[in-house]
Amino acid sequence: MRVFVMAALLAAVVGASRPAGAQSPLTVEEVLAAVDRAYPLLDAARQEQEAAAGEATAAQGAFDLRLLAGGDMFRGNVYDNESASVNLYQPLTFAGANVFGGYRIGRGTYAPYDGKSQTLTDGEWKAGVSLPLLRNRAIDSRRGALERTELGRQLADQRVAASRLRFLGEAAVRYWDWVAAGRQQAVATQLLQIAEVRDRDLADAIDLGSVAPVERIDNRRAILQRQSGVVSARRSTERQAINVSLYYRAIDGTMVQPTETRLPTAMAPPPPRLTREQVDADIRQALESRPDVRAIVLSRQQQEVTLELARNELLPTFDVFAEVSRDVGDGSRTLQGTELDAGATFQLPIQRRQGKGQTRVALAALGRLDAELRFARDRVRAEVEDAASALAAALEVVEVVRMEVGVARELEQAERDKFTLGDSTQFLVNLRELATADAAFREISATAEAHKARVAYDVATARLGLLVGRP
Repeated sequence: MRVFVMAALLAAVVGASRPAGAQSPLTVEEVLAAVDRAYPLLDAARQEQEAAAGEATAAQGAFDLRLLAGGDMFRGNVYDNESASVNLYQPLTFAGANVFGGYRIGRGTYAPYDGKSQTLTDGEWKAGVSLPLLRNRAIDSRRGALERTELGRQLADQRVAASRLRFLGEAAVRYWDWVAAGRQQAVATQLLQIAEVRDRDLADAIDLGSVAPVERIDNRRAILQRQSGVVSARRSTERQAINVSLYYRAIDGTMVQPTETRLPTAMAPPPPRLTREQVDADIRQALESRPDVRAIVLSRQQQEVTLELARNELLPTFDVFAEVSRDVGDGSRTLQGTELDAGATFQLPIQRRQGKGQTRVALAALGRLDAELRFARDRVRAEVEDAASALAAALEVVEVVRMEVGVARELEQAERDKFTLGDSTQFLVNLRELATADAAFREISATAEAHKARVAYDVATARLGLLVGRP
């Protein structure tokens, strides 16, 4: 019957049409942008960056300018005096040096052994510097903490980048699952519409006596079967839409569940094939840009700082200092003029077990990180190769299933023509239609798998984070 062909074409048009005033189709780029903008777990991960920045600021506090002030008053049977002082102390990041300066005043009578506490009437000004020559010259605990926290800030950036890359990949996979479910629902709906249109045609044919009543009964059975299929397909679409809403959010962070009106009218074509040259280039790039690899490199740099600090502990302490002071005002001639005080201190732990032990610990940690880095790079190569292989296989499946869909449609039409000529039954026509729909389902699934394989490839090469735009 030619009316069956017309009904099928009409159903296809109805299945692909979009209601007037419907929203534009939701794109994967919109979903990924929403992840960057308002995904709660990504916001939580970004707090690690804030914490690392806070630790870096705290480490800088070791080089804060310090103010020290004090005063004293003594009353005795023989001596009465009072004194006060204020000093500024500034550690430097250069060579572990420290500079200081200050003012003090001491008035009254002092015992001979306290004579240095006395000043002229207007007090004493002084300034000085201390400088390590061996231990703490190249590095000390303060500068070591500064370097480690700066590397820690960069490490937090890489950890956030790794989390972001993972969340973007999850969101993209959820999106393609939703699109595939929606397109399969459209196929199921179209299959039901074909049977419903045919039911009316069969009723007319039965009235004319050209078709046996049993054919309509069998078609009504098919309608009921396909109705349940539509319900299952709609449930699958709704489930996938709920999954997408975990990632697709409004500006204020609330979940937005995409409606069926935002489903694309057709499945996007599969991604292009990868060349061997492109895969090799992407592997090289991934070895440099993958956040997990860069995080291990930064952890290793942190451990190198720890090793430097441990080796610093093996050195003897040899510090020199110099101080210039001058009293101003009236008083004893012995207090007048400029004074220079310089000296040095030396200290060496004979056994140096603390430094030796810390060095062994640091070297062991470096060895562990080197092994982890080698494995991480091997894992990157394996993941990229596996994703490329999965994409190639998925694209081959798409090609085969597309040919299967074409053959199934030819058989379906041939069976329909035989039924028109009275050489077939509605049961066989229904089987051919179901076979075509099953092939269409698998074509949609295969295309979605190809898109998801490309997502996995972009995650493995760290390209997905760059495609979205925000690093």
